[in-house]
Amino acid sequence: MLTPVRGLHRGRNTGPIAHEALDAPPSIEEVRGSAAPATCAASMSAPAIPLFVCHANCCRSVLASSLYRRLCPAGVVLSAGLDPGERTSDTALAMLAHWGIDATAHQPTKLDRRRCEEASAIFVMAPTYVRRLLLEYGDDLADKAYLYGDPFRRPEAFGPEHTVPDPSFDPRPTWKLVEQFSWMRERTLQIRQSLIGHGRPLVAASSYLNLLQAVDPSGH
Repeated sequence: MLTPVRGLHRGRNTGPIAHEALDAPPSIEEVRGSAAPATCAASMSAPAIPLFVCHANCCRSVLASSLYRRLCPAGVVLSAGLDPGERTSDTALAMLAHWGIDATAHQPTKLDRRRCEEASAIFVMAPTYVRRLLLEYGDDLADKAYLYGDPFRRPEAFGPEHTVPDPSFDPRPTWKLVEQFSWMRERTLQIRQSLIGHGRPLVAASSYLNLLQAVDPSGH
């Protein structure tokens, strides 16, 4: 279980990250699909298992988990939805295809306690979903639940940066969406580095439970 700690924050629109020496160091280009994917560090005795959660497991969590899987093809990467849809969003498939990733085999999966326990860290797409996660699957998960939008800083209040918008409902062409959501490639890389001990410390939901208690769990 990861320990909730306060970390430094840089917003979504950050510049390239300076990488420390890794067994197989990834790059931003690898996340974008222009180079061969990196493998997980073989020296890890207990490899990190991230779980990405959104509402339907049709788009946002598929994007994040697919990007992470490209960085760590030999590792275990989980995704699930609180209320899973019937099939993967065409928008998500098109965006991932633009990045050189084929996610056509993905099937939306409902979140359950077993999956939560299997994960070493749970990255959630909105405060509403964190609230539901803790209510429906156990408040003990707060120690390893993080807001994907900004997992490095303790929020003083929830803002737009803490909720990842769902591109499934955006009618703009794929190239526009890819441009807007390009920050997810860097965020996923940052998360991977943190999980293997080479990145910034993550701040768990247990450090801002007072804020979550005021969140309406029925929202999106």
